[in-house]
Formats: sequence, C-alpha cells, structure tokens
Amino acid sequence: MIRILDVHVDYEQGSSRELVHALRGVTLDLNANDYVAIIGPSGSGKSTLVTAVAGLIAVAKGDVYIDKYKISRARRARQAKIRGKYFGIIFQFSEMLGRFTVEENLRFAYVAAHGRIDERYAERLQYLAQKLDMLTLLSTYPARLSGGQLQKTAIARALIKDSPFILADEPSGDLDPESVSRVKKLLREEHERGKGILLVTHDNKLASDAKSVFEMRNGQISALIK
Repeated sequence: MIRILDVHVDYEQGSSRELVHALRGVTLDLNANDYVAIIGPSGSGKSTLVTAVAGLIAVAKGDVYIDKYKISRARRARQAKIRGKYFGIIFQFSEMLGRFTVEENLRFAYVAAHGRIDERYAERLQYLAQKLDMLTLLSTYPARLSGGQLQKTAIARALIKDSPFILADEPSGDLDPESVSRVKKLLREEHERGKGILLVTHDNKLASDAKSVFEMRNGQISALIK
C-alpha cells in the first residue's frame, strides 16, 4: 500500500527565492487495487504530490511509505529501486530517447523493470499498442510523433512494466477526445486487473471511474467529492 502521512513540500521560486508551500500536510492511503483520483486547478499541488510519492522530490516534513519502505527518506539509489519495483509513472511532460523507435523505448522500460525481455513482453506490447491505437507507431522515431502520439507512447512506457501501482499525472494532456476515452478505458481495465491507481487530473470525466475522488487546493486535500 501507499501511505502518505502529513507530507509537506517547499521550494524556492524566482530570483527573490520566495518560499512556496507546494504541499501543506497531505495525508492519504492508497491500498492495493484502490483507484483514487485527485482533481483541482493548475498549481494546486497535484503534480507535486505524484513526484513526492515517487520519491522524485524532497519532502520537508512527513513521510511516504510504499509497503514497508519509507521512500521519502531513502537514498536516491534506493528510491530508484523502489520506483522500479512498484510504480508505472505517467508523467505530465515525458521525454523519449530520440535515437530509438517507440518500440525500443518501450523495450528499455520493460528491461529496466524486469532485467530482460521475456515471453510476457510481446503480449504486453501488443495489448497496449492495440488499446492505445498505436500499432502503426511502433517503428517510428519520437521526432516524427505529434504531441498526442508522444503522450500515448509515454502512457504505454509506464504501463508496459506491469507494476502494482500506476501514478498518472494528467495523462489526458495533448490527447484528442477519442484517445482520452481509450486511456480512460485502459486505466479502468488495469484497475480491474488488480492495479492500484493514483490519478491526478483537471478532467472530471477522466476521474469518473475512480472509486474515490478528492479535490486539492492550495497544497491541501480540501474535500472528498466521491
């Protein structure tokens, strides 16, 4: 399970080094096979929460646990191992390895998680490529992809690992309505397969499949919507 306990995140902004309180005491539990969505306006702290859970940003106060591991206080190398074991992360802004095709980018992500290519890789690759309508993109290089195609590739790269938890930061960005529907359905099916999902989004429709929906404002969870 993921346990977020009174997490505060601060950072300095601008030449004046003004202190910004990005997260102000967030507490939340996400059990295996939970589907939790957090909605809220831009700047409310949603993306910061995802990066804090993943151990990608320093926590000023409080702790984040992934099962028995305190990822918020672990060394960087240990944090990377915990991320690799537990999380498929859909970032809001993702970069691909430009010298490699879409399929090679997905292959590298799979090997990073599992150590090698095995019989499950081809099955998982075909499943995700069909669900996201990207079969014809697998041999394409990232420089030739549109913004929406890059976003679908980022989603596939996160999910191909088949990790226990999915952290999704605005996964519908740059996607047309049909692709958003595909992503919505895919996340629902991944949840039905037993995945825990933490989704942060401004899209209420995308969040509608979640079992619990929270609103976030000014770095705090302000309300339980569902």
